[in-house]
Amino acid sequence: MLIYYMDVSNLDINQTRCAVSADRLEKADRYIHLKDKKLSIGAELLLKYSLNQVGISNPAYDYDEYGKPFLENHPQVHFNLSHSEDYVACAVSDSPVGVDIERVQDASLDIARHYFFGSEYQHIKNSTNRERTFFQFWVLKESYMKMTGLGLRLGLDEFSININSQGTDIQVKTRNDITGKMELREKQPEFGVWSLVGGEYMLAVCGEGKIDSNPELIILDDLKGKI
Repeated sequence: MLIYYMDVSNLDINQTRCAVSADRLEKADRYIHLKDKKLSIGAELLLKYSLNQVGISNPAYDYDEYGKPFLENHPQVHFNLSHSEDYVACAVSDSPVGVDIERVQDASLDIARHYFFGSEYQHIKNSTNRERTFFQFWVLKESYMKMTGLGLRLGLDEFSININSQGTDIQVKTRNDITGKMELREKQPEFGVWSLVGGEYMLAVCGEGKIDSNPELIILDDLKGKI
């Protein structure tokens, strides 16, 4: 598995327009704010770089029934993208994968109480670093939702993330359709979660395969000749 992240705050949109697809340009042009345009274009640039690392150039994309993109000519290669504030992230794997990156900000317990399971809320409430723990759960949940391919179609009340006290074991519980009870998922996915950029960001990856690599920071100059 490959996991990359990149700061796009200094991205020159005019210099990179020729390196992204017409669809991506159209999407980026719909954004009003420059930062959002940079994130949109930067995400595809990082994806092209990532795919280049596994021997795929000039990728062609299609979309599944839920709107998740996939590679037309390389169905065995899976990818996922995320962005937050100044950073974009990309994960590439030989099995379904989800990635989420978020900037760590003030965390509201009211939000946690409203959107998270009771066990998740209690874990955050009892933490000595609520902001970090809140976003740890946030990126883990988002990465799982994206890995399934359902995204936001998977209700937040349909699964919970369980982390042991050492933070070394992460498990998913899902709701039994018959009993309505929460039970450990029969086939547990693999997770990786990291604090990046001096603790300013949290990144999580969820996949069906083993996660044996750490996120690698890519700088814009690394893209030259590889996109």
